[in-house]
Amino acid sequence: MITANVRSVFMQVVVGIVAALCAVSSGLTLGFSAISLQPLREANGTDHLDEDEASWFASISSIATPVGCLLSGPLLDGLGRKRTMMALNAPFLLGWVLLAAAPSTSSPVAQLYTGRVLTGFASGIASIPATVYLAEMAQPSLRGMLVTWASLSISVGILVVYLLGSVLQGAWRITAAICGVVPVVNVILVLLILPESPVWLLRKGRRQEAERAMRWLRGIPKGNPTPGHVTHEIEKMAIAGQNENEVHGALANVRFILQQLRRPEAWKPLIVMNGFFFFQQVTGIYVVVYYAVDIVGEAGVSIDPYLATVLLGLVQVVGALGVGFALNRCGRRPLSILSGIGQAVCMVALGLYLQFADTKNSSLTWVPLVAMLIYVIAGSIGFHTLPWAMLGEVFPSRIRGIAAGSTTCVAYIYSFVMLKIYPNLVEGCRALSEHSSSEGLFYFFGITSVIAAVFVWLWLPETHGKTLQQIEMEFAGIANPPDMEKEQVQNQSVKM
Repeated sequence: MITANVRSVFMQVVVGIVAALCAVSSGLTLGFSAISLQPLREANGTDHLDEDEASWFASISSIATPVGCLLSGPLLDGLGRKRTMMALNAPFLLGWVLLAAAPSTSSPVAQLYTGRVLTGFASGIASIPATVYLAEMAQPSLRGMLVTWASLSISVGILVVYLLGSVLQGAWRITAAICGVVPVVNVILVLLILPESPVWLLRKGRRQEAERAMRWLRGIPKGNPTPGHVTHEIEKMAIAGQNENEVHGALANVRFILQQLRRPEAWKPLIVMNGFFFFQQVTGIYVVVYYAVDIVGEAGVSIDPYLATVLLGLVQVVGALGVGFALNRCGRRPLSILSGIGQAVCMVALGLYLQFADTKNSSLTWVPLVAMLIYVIAGSIGFHTLPWAMLGEVFPSRIRGIAAGSTTCVAYIYSFVMLKIYPNLVEGCRALSEHSSSEGLFYFFGITSVIAAVFVWLWLPETHGKTLQQIEMEFAGIANPPDMEKEQVQNQSVKM
């Protein structure tokens, strides 16, 4: 039994790694503007971007991302989880090729914008599949860790592009070309390793394929009988699949969608998750990612800005990696509250430093770098990671694709607004400051982080250790699902 459990965990971890790697290109897209904006603004001739063009270059990918988010749900339902994770790499590849091949002999602005739009569009499609796939295939005892790996991969992608920017300073075309290799590798790995989601296969009436996929995911050798707890999982998925098939044809009907959204198990998580993503954006997490080099300068960090961004990317990866393990012990709510409080403390400290310290002669020049690093760690353990991790958990399976897609669509609209107005916020804060610095911006992020922590405390549900069915029933107001006790006993039996 121990050997079977270890084999099951190993297979789920392998599948989790491959699925999560699909999000690496999203991280590369997020971080690319940070390392390319400065050389593009400082370039002479046709490569030069003025401030308005630079802000569009940074933010325009977020315009296309909501479109990809809306398309992601129908692709997941129509093509399946596996084929969607393969298809999303095509616009990524084309976008990176356009960026890498942007001409230097004529104005490259249109091509640069197009490349950013394509990678942003692909990021939108990529925002859901890995998380949904991991939530559907993982046992409850592992799901808390595995669903965070897509966010971890985004952090890895950000770190990689920051490293490339530090090593290849100014050579943003070469960086784009290297980033273009990642989608090709992703397609090969997904094709060779991942089975299709058993949940999706059962919904399509492909029972035998679903059983084979489930046996593979649980590490059951060929010829061995299917264990009882695996059979129980398949039966529950089959029942859910039958219910979905009854309404699947109606998903294209607006009336049906609105009818489903009237159910508390649909509208409650929809409101909560949209609020969660709103605070993710207004607390400045993605502003720091997109404008990392600029933010480091605004914060008064004295070391090389490219080296500072690498440190920020590194601690973000460490934080995202740690949260995957912490979730199995701490849950979502405590980490999110700690994240909001940590962000608030760091931003207020940074604002106070800029307002009162002599930034040129002070012996406290280490404060802004430490504050920025702790801020990124605080974001990684909560607001940067958990909204994405919870997307695959909180919505009913019958509208999971649509609900998750619309939520991420709205999230990236928030992101676009914040990224586009960031230069204006900086100039406004400087105009109001006696020190010609932007401490007001950091105070703003600190205040919104406090409000975000209060939001989590009041409204974010705890999903730790619960099956997807239990989460749905609790949103519906069923406090004690009839099979909860049985599920908890089975979950304990598969823990290492």
